[in-house]
Amino acid sequence: MCRDVMMALRLVSFLLCVLLVTLPARSQDLPELQRGDVIFQTSRSGQSLAILEATGSRYTHVGIIDFDDRGAPMVLEAAQTTRATPLSEWITRGVGQAVAIYRLEGLDGAEALAVTQAARQHIGKGYDPYFYRSEDALYCSELVHIAFRDALGLRLGKVQTLADLDLGSAAARDLISDRWPSHPACADGAAQDAESCLALIRAEPLVTPEALAQDARLRLIHSSF
Repeated sequence: MCRDVMMALRLVSFLLCVLLVTLPARSQDLPELQRGDVIFQTSRSGQSLAILEATGSRYTHVGIIDFDDRGAPMVLEAAQTTRATPLSEWITRGVGQAVAIYRLEGLDGAEALAVTQAARQHIGKGYDPYFYRSEDALYCSELVHIAFRDALGLRLGKVQTLADLDLGSAAARDLISDRWPSHPACADGAAQDAESCLALIRAEPLVTPEALAQDARLRLIHSSF
């Protein structure tokens, strides 16, 4: 119980700090969007602080811009499930409604459509809270990575391992402690505690939102951070 209270206090403190330095990003303030644009925010999810501290970036959630049949902008995202979320709703969910939008240089309309169609192939899949290599369930930056990979053969974002991240923060350690018993690599007696589980999964490959943003092939076209 005490640990849960401390985690909640740290998250509240984190959200307040971010709110002090961000302004709301209204849809009418955004540039003209294109299908295939990659959009980032600071999520309000319970794991957002752990991601921020592990990666050193306020980009803790990411998706791909698409449009519905009426031309309304949507965000293809891996959240509770992989789904298409109205852009206005997606922006509202983020801390301070701040967003950053990146665009792949030279992406044409046919290629952009191929990317969003590749992402839509995964709609309905569950969220992967373990950031595991299997694609049976997906986390946010994984969806972006595999959509560009499958559509264009382009691997956006440097593939890292858990060992490359800063896992020393209390938020990261608490996340590992909470999730290790059901981790696919650690369940069924493969690990006895969080530390032995972490030893098993340190080499697990993953792509973070920050790694996507750092890809030199993506150009920042808008930021309200």
